[in-house]
Amino acid sequence: MRIAAAAFTFFALQAGAVADDLQTYRLERKGHKSAPAELHVPAAKPFVLTNNNDEADEFEMNAPPLEKVIQPGAEGRVRVRPLAPGRYDFFDDFHPDAKGAIVAE
Repeated sequence: MRIAAAAFTFFALQAGAVADDLQTYRLERKGHKSAPAELHVPAAKPFVLTNNNDEADEFEMNAPPLEKVIQPGAEGRVRVRPLAPGRYDFFDDFHPDAKGAIVAE
């Protein structure tokens, strides 16, 4: 049992280290609009999106399927898998004007 717990801790720490090494991009909500409205990222590399705001926000994509609700005053982190080159629209069901796109190049 101790070996299994130690192995889980090791892999959890390794996974955390990998996530911390990912490129991070910040999306902010200003007046219920996303800034930037179009975010350019390298294709075929995973990355992390962060956002914080004074009210609840949602980051949602249909392809790839992602959804994260960020509570007021909290910072949200969304890990995005490697994307093929292209344009990927995102939106916020709470604030219809807070939409934009991720462009993988």
